[in-house]
Amino acid sequence: MRYLILNIVLFLVFLLSPNHTFTQEFSDSTWAVHYFKVFREYEYSDSSKARIYADSSIFYAYASGINDLKGRAHQFRGWYYQDRSRFKDANKEFYASLTFLKACGNEQGVADAYGNLGNSYLDMEEYHKSLDYQVLSLEANKTILATNPTGETKTWAEEGNTIALHNIAAIYQKIELYDEALKYELESMEFELQSGNEFGVAISYNTIGQIYKSKQFTDSAVFYFEKALEIYSRIDYPYGLAASLQMYATLEGTDLTQEKKKEMLEEAIALRRAMGDAYGETAALLEIGNSQFDLLSNDSLSALVESIYFLIEDNELESLNEKYFRLYSRYNSRIGEYASAYFALENFLELKAISDEKKLTRDLIARDITHQLELEQEIERMEASERLSKVQNVVYLSIAGFIVLIVLLIFIINANRRRRRMNDVLVDTNKTIQEQKTQVEEKSKAISDSINYAKRLQTAILPTAGQVNEHLPDSFLFFKPKDVVSGDFHWFESKGDLIFIAAADCTGHGIPGAMVSVVCSNALNRAVNMFGLTEPARILDKAREYVIETFAKSGGDVSDGMDISLCAIQGNTLTFSGANNPLWVVRKNKFIADDAEKIERGDEVSLIEIKGDKQPVGHYSGVEPFTQHELELQTSDMVYLFTDGYADQFGGPKGKKFKYAPFKRALISMNGLEMSEQGDYLDKVFDAWKGDLEQVDDVCVIGFKCG
Repeated sequence: MRYLILNIVLFLVFLLSPNHTFTQEFSDSTWAVHYFKVFREYEYSDSSKARIYADSSIFYAYASGINDLKGRAHQFRGWYYQDRSRFKDANKEFYASLTFLKACGNEQGVADAYGNLGNSYLDMEEYHKSLDYQVLSLEANKTILATNPTGETKTWAEEGNTIALHNIAAIYQKIELYDEALKYELESMEFELQSGNEFGVAISYNTIGQIYKSKQFTDSAVFYFEKALEIYSRIDYPYGLAASLQMYATLEGTDLTQEKKKEMLEEAIALRRAMGDAYGETAALLEIGNSQFDLLSNDSLSALVESIYFLIEDNELESLNEKYFRLYSRYNSRIGEYASAYFALENFLELKAISDEKKLTRDLIARDITHQLELEQEIERMEASERLSKVQNVVYLSIAGFIVLIVLLIFIINANRRRRRMNDVLVDTNKTIQEQKTQVEEKSKAISDSINYAKRLQTAILPTAGQVNEHLPDSFLFFKPKDVVSGDFHWFESKGDLIFIAAADCTGHGIPGAMVSVVCSNALNRAVNMFGLTEPARILDKAREYVIETFAKSGGDVSDGMDISLCAIQGNTLTFSGANNPLWVVRKNKFIADDAEKIERGDEVSLIEIKGDKQPVGHYSGVEPFTQHELELQTSDMVYLFTDGYADQFGGPKGKKFKYAPFKRALISMNGLEMSEQGDYLDKVFDAWKGDLEQVDDVCVIGFKCG
């Protein structure tokens, strides 16, 4: 728990430890306790100092060799990460804290660690785990209280019990079981009022206000928010004050004016910023943007949107992107930037679909927990009923043994019948569950079979490595779909001594992208084989006609298509045309003029970029004929075609995109490798950059030499 009197306890731990020299352990343990104290002083007011003090407490706790100090030090650093919304890091620290506190037999510390872990899992939206750990914390505190402790031990266990009740209420609130949440929070508030803990009372008031806000009981919500604000202002707790201001200002149906709401949100933002709470600051800015949208000028909105963008980008607050793109779309629509508005709307709808899936998951979890609660209540009711019946039986036996015997026999018969009925219900329920499980497994297998069949179909339209190597023996193909099937594809065709090769990226990935790739691949085949076209630009023009015509048959406004780099090679002459994608050529420096443009220079070789047209092969406003470029290849020239999946992959130490400049340098750096080795090299670079992160898009890179 955060409010223990740590100095006294930890100093006593030091004095009672027989296995360390007095001088060194006193020094290290005293410094650890000191940094615990100053961390608490700066936890919310100065995040930089708080981090330094948390790390310092870790150092001195380990230097002391005392497991209790180590456990508490990890707890403090976990709180630091939790305050900064770095929930996974906080979770790791709380696990370390639990390990050390168990090792030293600190029962209260273990109860606190369970609660901290429950909070971290709630932050990460893992509600079952969160509820399990909070119940463990509640039971651990009750176990301590059952021993009839006195003094501080009793105080800490009572406070831990109260906090566990509050945390359980928070879980039920998160999964929208508001009646259960209110029950636990009112019980928690009762303990806080009895102990005179104003800080805990304020937290309960704010939580109850949030619950009533969710239940749309406006008057009750206003009552509790105002009581929470009064206490937070008096005890100077900025974190709670900011939360209550923000929740109250966004409550619908109050008497607050728009100007007052804006003033409250701006105060909340200032408090969040002072604490270094980037997540809370960004959430409050989004609330201002959406609630005050019609009242803000274009310049004010522009500055607001820009501030939100940099906060999300700098602090990796991806969870707020849905609200940001909604506001960004509305802003661009208002100022007439409809292309940007449409782009933002697409991102908003995609993220909203993901959040809707998470909402569905929470609903399923809530339904499961509700079922468990109802089952537990039914069991308790049956057990209470059975206990009452037994008491009645004893009374009857004392009055008339024979009559009581008859009653007892009747009771036993009825109880057996109830058990049989319950068993029948359980058998029926298990049967239903098994049938539903079978249906889900059958549907899952059918979907899996369909996807694998789609993969075989897509594989059938892609050229094999043998076909490509027959005409371009010095080449490689690095093809790495995100899913089983891919929206990227490579295309190859030959007509006499004329060779065509392309790398294409269709709209979407997975099954939708694969379906579009079939249409686009067929369009290229028709342009070459049916219409006899040999110039890349004209091939793309004809392919665009076919793609638009094909999707127009759906009767809707379909804008699917592809970005592509297409080459035609005849001898040492390469002809290129591209849709949004470029062509890169790595050439020895001696063949390149000193004043050449669009060059990425290396020590021995440099990379030449030939850009494609800024339009896709598909429906597009302002369509123009594709541009064709001709290039005479030099000895040892290496040509590369690719889609955007490689450069757009997130990874590295900061989880950022790989981007095109490092991609160029990677190609230049592997100049000395054979073409057959370059594909493996790119694969290793890609995997090393991606690390444990998920692949974000399909990847296709083609490289070859001519002559």
